[in-house]
Amino acid sequence: MGAAAEDQLVELQRRLLGGYQLLQTLVGIRLRAVTDPESARHLNWLSDVIAAMDLISRRINADGPLDFGGYLEDVADFWSRVCEGRPVRLKVRGQAALLPDTHLLPLAIITHELISNACRHAFPDDRRGSIAVAFSRAVGGVSLVVRDSGVGAAKLVPGEGLSLVQGLVEHLGGSMSIETAPGGGVGVRIRLPLDTSPVH
Repeated sequence: MGAAAEDQLVELQRRLLGGYQLLQTLVGIRLRAVTDPESARHLNWLSDVIAAMDLISRRINADGPLDFGGYLEDVADFWSRVCEGRPVRLKVRGQAALLPDTHLLPLAIITHELISNACRHAFPDDRRGSIAVAFSRAVGGVSLVVRDSGVGAAKLVPGEGLSLVQGLVEHLGGSMSIETAPGGGVGVRIRLPLDTSPVH
């Protein structure tokens, strides 16, 4: 890629990041004026999606496929700031793995959605606990596991964020399993193939 094309890519990335930051600001302004819990929940979800897109965009460049394991370092920093002041520890272990463009944003949103669910629902009343995220290569694809030590089955509400995660996993031709027990936390295991096209 020539210098002119690289400059254009950098400028495009700068504009995209500025757009994400503006969206975050707008959502934050709306949240300050919202009193309805359901509306606030939807706006918080939108904020999480924008954050996922912002973080992944910061890692995308012209050098080829993105290392998702490296991206998880940014995710850990982001959610550690969100949980600051609470007795919740976040541990991330990411194995280097290059992902195709078709998988980047969906997997970023999946990761954020699972961590968000744990942060917001697994530890009520300042409950102490931990969230562990593990990403690794697997046979024919990759594996993502997000596990918390929170309240367990009590936080699984039908129709909530897990249905979105399930839909994205199916879109990528993958599989998802959930392990949970009352008081025993929740573990979500996702496997995604890298050698097939997304399901439409």
